[in-house]
Amino acid sequence: MFAVLAAAAEYELELPGKKKTGRPRAIRPAELATLRRLVDDGVSVTEAARTLKIGRSTAYEALADAHRPEFTP
Repeated sequence: MFAVLAAAAEYELELPGKKKTGRPRAIRPAELATLRRLVDDGVSVTEAARTLKIGRSTAYEALADAHRPEFTP
């Protein structure tokens, strides 16, 4: 039974146009732009996160992800 489900999942991933989907981003592009502007203006990441009502770790992660190149297999 497990082998059948595994084969079906593998087949589905190989379909053209099918992309893996994960958890949606916690911060939208507009919020990221505001976050970057606040931080560039000298506001601490913690204060900027409070202003945007997002978590501090989310803010740090979003800023780090913005500097990473996009992965395209």
